Amino acid sequence: MSITVEDITSTKKRMKIEIPTDIIQKEYSTSLSSVRQKAKIPGFRPGHAPVGIIEKRFGSDIKNDILDRIIPDYYSKALKEADLVPVTLPKFECELEFRKDKPLSFSLSVEVRPKINELKYAGLKIDAIESAAEDKDIEDTLKGLQEERAIFEAVDRPVIESDLVVIDYVKFDPTGEKELSSAKDQVMNLGNKVAPPGILDEIVGKNKGDIIDIALPSFEGGNAQEGEGKGHRIRITIKEVKEKKLSEIDDEFAGDFGHDSLEALKEKIKEGILKARKDKASDQQKTKLLDMLVETHDMDVPESLLAHELENLVVNEKASQKKSGELISGTGQVKGAENTDDAEIIERLRPRAIKNVKASMLLDMIAEKEDVTVAEDEIKSRIAILARHFQTTPENVINLFVTKDGSLENFKHTIQDEKVMNLVLAKAELVKGA
Repeated sequence: MSITVEDITSTKKRMKIEIPTDIIQKEYSTSLSSVRQKAKIPGFRPGHAPVGIIEKRFGSDIKNDILDRIIPDYYSKALKEADLVPVTLPKFECELEFRKDKPLSFSLSVEVRPKINELKYAGLKIDAIESAAEDKDIEDTLKGLQEERAIFEAVDRPVIESDLVVIDYVKFDPTGEKELSSAKDQVMNLGNKVAPPGILDEIVGKNKGDIIDIALPSFEGGNAQEGEGKGHRIRITIKEVKEKKLSEIDDEFAGDFGHDSLEALKEKIKEGILKARKDKASDQQKTKLLDMLVETHDMDVPESLLAHELENLVVNEKASQKKSGELISGTGQVKGAENTDDAEIIERLRPRAIKNVKASMLLDMIAEKEDVTVAEDEIKSRIAILARHFQTTPENVINLFVTKDGSLENFKHTIQDEKVMNLVLAKAELVKGA
C-alpha cells in the first residue's frame, strides 16, 4: 500500500491511497470463490459453475463486496500510518475504477484533529481552596430541617405573617356583581411569602370568620393600578388560622432523621457540608484548569466541529431567549444565517464555540495519552445514580439519552471527560494564597 498526504489546511488533508494489484487479486479470488460456493446456477452443482458465468452474473456483487471490505480497512491503516485522527467521515474526490488485475487507487479528503508537539497538563499551578463547615452552617442546616418538620395547629387569635390560613374565596368582575370563579378550603402558607402583597396585607390582623373584600390590581400599560373598578375583586372568608409549631432540636429530633443523638446528626450534617464545599471547590479548580489547558495550547479548530458546536450554542441561546420571552426571529440554524440577528448571535458565540471545541480535543488527547477509558460497569453505575435521582428506572434514563443523541456515546464521552479532568487536577500543583 502506498499513501501520500497533502495538506489542504492544518486540519484538512487529502489522502491518496493505492492498494497493490496482488492484494486486489487475492481479495477478488476470495470473493469469487465465496460467491461460487453459494450461487445456484441451473445445470450446475453449487461450487462447480464456470467462473465466467459467475463473473458475468455476480460481477457487480463481487466488486461491491471487495470495496466494502478493503476500503475501510486500508483507509484505517492509512490513517494509522500517517498518524491522523479523523473528526469527520471522509469524502471521496474521484470515481472508483475497479479492475481485478490492476491496483486500486482512490483520493479522499478528511478533516482531522490538529497535532500538538507537546501536550502540557501535568504540574499546572492552581489555587488551593480551603473547605470548612462552621458551627453557624450546621445550625442553619438544623433550622432548615426544623422548618421542614414544622406542624401547624389551629389558634384563636389574629393572623400573623408566619401563619397558615384556610380560606374560601369568590372572584368577581370589576363591578363586584358578576361572579367569575370560586373555591373552598384553600390553604395559604403566609410564611412562604408567595401571596400577592395586597392580599397578604389585608389578611394579616384578621380573625377566623372575617370576610375581606379586596380590589385586585389590574395591569394597564404594564403597571399595576390599584383601586375600585380598575381590576377584578375578590371576597375572602377566613375559615381557620393555624400557627407554626417547631420541634425542639434535640436527640428525639435527630431520631426522626435516623440518628441516635443530636451530636451524631450534627456530625452527619458537617460531613455533608464539607463534601458539598469540596465538590464545589474541585469544580472551580477544574474549570480554571480547563481554561489553562485551552490558553496554553495553540491549535486550529476543524471547521465541521466548529460549525456543529456553533449550531448547538445558537439553538440553546434561542431556546433560552424564547423561555424568557425574548425570542429572536429565525430558524435557529447556523448554516445560511439570513438575518442580522442570527449573524450577531453567531459572531458573539464564536469565541465560546472555539474554546469548547479546543477543550474537547485536548481532553481526548490526554485520555489517549493516559489510556483513560470508560468501562461498561461505570456507565451502568452512573445511569443507576441518575435513575435514583430522578426517581425513575435505568431503562428510562437510557431511552432518554438514546432518544436525544442516538446512542450512549455522548454520555460515555462525558464520563471520560470527567475522569480526565480528575486526573489533571490530581497532577496539578495546589498553591496556597496564590
